[in-house]
Amino acid sequence: MSEEDLSLLYPGAALESLAAAWLDQGVRLLVVTRGASGAVAWTRKTRVEVPSMPATVVDTVGAGDSFQAALLAWLDERDLLNNVALGALEQAQVQDAVSFAALAAAITCSRAGADLPRRNELPG
Repeated sequence: MSEEDLSLLYPGAALESLAAAWLDQGVRLLVVTRGASGAVAWTRKTRVEVPSMPATVVDTVGAGDSFQAALLAWLDERDLLNNVALGALEQAQVQDAVSFAALAAAITCSRAGADLPRRNELPG
């Protein structure tokens, strides 16, 4: 979810408090995108902040979609897209997954329109 969407849905709520509540309710991995400020992710075991990736911004349309698709692809490619695996993610895995997603979003921002990167444009 984006920080912007969160502020509309939960005006005045502290991000850390929302994250803690959702993790207590069973969420395994929570990721909040923050535009040019990068992203932050939580599991019950860790909190990771990832900066935005450098890009010459042409258009931000599709950046969130790219981020989410890349995050899901990264997790799926490693057979981590299930409740057990998500609950066991290590800090380095969360860092790598969110960094991969941030790179995909940066590539999208460097293009006109919602032109998401293809898999071969991202690292293995």
